[in-house]
Amino acid sequence: MKKKVVLAFSALFLLAACNQEAKASSDNKAAEAKAPVAQVAQPVAKTEPAAQPAVAKIENVDWTKAIEMGKSGAMFVDVRSSAEVADGMIEGALNIPHNEVAYRLAELPKDRDLLIYCRSGKRSMMASEVLVKNGYTRVFNVVGGFLAYPRN
Repeated sequence: MKKKVVLAFSALFLLAACNQEAKASSDNKAAEAKAPVAQVAQPVAKTEPAAQPAVAKIENVDWTKAIEMGKSGAMFVDVRSSAEVADGMIEGALNIPHNEVAYRLAELPKDRDLLIYCRSGKRSMMASEVLVKNGYTRVFNVVGGFLAYPRN
């Protein structure tokens, strides 16, 4: 009888073990069934690109126009070196050598027209580009530089 009880207990144990494997297998299948299904990407409606802020442009002006603007409150900025300024400059102009403009922006107002000039026009254009890149929108390059200034 003891043998029959041990044999019955062993059979029961094996049966329970097999039942656990079957249950674990069915749990895995259920989890796989609940797993998210890859979704096919839907086409996205095309949108217009955001409007880019307008970039300020440097306007070239001649001395006649520059003098007229100066009388109306525009500021002359002489970007020649100190040695060149010794030969003369426009009355009331602020001298900031072209290679110092980026470091002296605080001296230049953004709410006034800035008339930039040098000896012939090349350095004033470089200085004007620095100003525009730093948010100045009212920048005017005086064509011909101080060499073209009308002396009466």
